[in-house]
Amino acid sequence: MTAILEKSQAINIFEDSKSNDVSYTFGINWGKVEMQKRNFLGIKTRKVSSDIDLDFTCVMFDSQKKAIDWIYSPKYNSWLIQNNFPLGKFQSKDGAFKHYDKSSNENSDYKKLIEVDPAKISDDIYTIFFYLNIDARSAKQTDFSLVDSIELKINRPEIDKTLSEFKIQPNNNKKNKGTLVLGKLYRDNGSWKFMAMDKAIDEKRFIRFTRGF
Repeated sequence: MTAILEKSQAINIFEDSKSNDVSYTFGINWGKVEMQKRNFLGIKTRKVSSDIDLDFTCVMFDSQKKAIDWIYSPKYNSWLIQNNFPLGKFQSKDGAFKHYDKSSNENSDYKKLIEVDPAKISDDIYTIFFYLNIDARSAKQTDFSLVDSIELKINRPEIDKTLSEFKIQPNNNKKNKGTLVLGKLYRDNGSWKFMAMDKAIDEKRFIRFTRGF
């Protein structure tokens, strides 16, 4: 049975990952951006919808809350260099986390995927945060209050089973925020849990929060 997650709810995860053959996917999908069209006088006239490309990322922290590994898209390398971050990559150092872009595949249920192999997660990693990011060049015109829907699903692909779903709706708390913290994986007494978060933050807070490489 699929667990429907609410904000701040935590569930046990990776409980059946004793075998090295078990993997999970974190699949993300989102709707269009709904914006008000303005005329040359700056007056709102009508609502228009447009597509947006978001970056699905994760950052791994050790027990001292220091960032020690990451997945970002290399297409943001200029921004990463400017803010003293390491270059983007699609796989974690331990091979436990791999990013896949499905946005060009019309038959895919998801636009972006992060595959997780629990057996490979480094012993140094205690917490992993999952984010959606708007390209900083677009953030001045677009924020997460305008994205009409976001859905995260955690799946067991080898048995074609969805374990949990987390649906996020736009609201004014996301205005002027270009990063959305979807949730976090964390160790808890020898097991793993996932907490749904739905917390929008701005660029400065994201940089301050993830600093530590």
